[in-house]
Amino acid sequence: MRKALPQILFVVLAVVVAAVGFRDRIPEVLAGFERIGWARGLIATVLAGLGLLATSRMWAAGLTSFGHRLTTVDTCRVFFPAQVGKYLPGLVWPYVAQVRFAARHGVPAAVTLGVGARFLAVHLVSGVVVGAALLPRYSDLSLLIAVPAVALLHPKVLTRLVAAMPAKLGAPERLPMTWSSVGAALAWMAPAWAAYGLSAFVLVTPLAPANDMLGVAVTCTGAFAIAWVVGLVVIIAPAGLGAREAVLVAALAPVIGGPGAASVALLLRLCHTVADVALAVGFTRGNRGG
Repeated sequence: MRKALPQILFVVLAVVVAAVGFRDRIPEVLAGFERIGWARGLIATVLAGLGLLATSRMWAAGLTSFGHRLTTVDTCRVFFPAQVGKYLPGLVWPYVAQVRFAARHGVPAAVTLGVGARFLAVHLVSGVVVGAALLPRYSDLSLLIAVPAVALLHPKVLTRLVAAMPAKLGAPERLPMTWSSVGAALAWMAPAWAAYGLSAFVLVTPLAPANDMLGVAVTCTGAFAIAWVVGLVVIIAPAGLGAREAVLVAALAPVIGGPGAASVALLLRLCHTVADVALAVGFTRGNRGG
């Protein structure tokens, strides 16, 4: 309980600050929910799920680069049930679960942890690039975050990182990573960010001006990428809860106003959580027991 206290306090603080900031505008936030509607929420959830599926392929590409290849179904059975661990207080749970589930397919723990490190690095670097390109006003923040993440993308850095792990984790002697494998992982993030951006765009459109839908779509994609990166960097926020929503509200408010941005941020969190849980439940078979 003590270890979880910082995360719990952060979430409580984020909720309190949001409630205070919008205490006089709650009717407007609720009106935003009503204008968006459940049908758009369902579409946004499906799009979020498609983005998550793309990231699972990126994770699988990392596994392949370390010399281990799983079928698509087995990859999903390792990846998605483990991913919901990010909603628990603490940073380690998704990786602990990945190590456990991947071991049933003969993947050494050191390799699984190395793949997890590159998974985060690819997310950070690609998110920074997308956010800085689509929302230039956040470029300075993006570059600050990108510098340490880029180092983890270098094949030699990751190879040495994994090789240096304790022998009891089963680190192999040779890890055949290349720049082409890094490129393959980055390529999978293009459809992922596009799907995430569209999931936000679907929720934003009823609240946004109709004369610049392309600009709104660009803003939504850049806003989500920056929000995801900030949510990851704020390590005391489980699954970026609170931090991600704050960035989304700040980025979307100039387009749809503060209350509308709050409505979208809250609904988008719900859509992504439902997608996470649905995929985890759907691929839990095969991970029971053991």
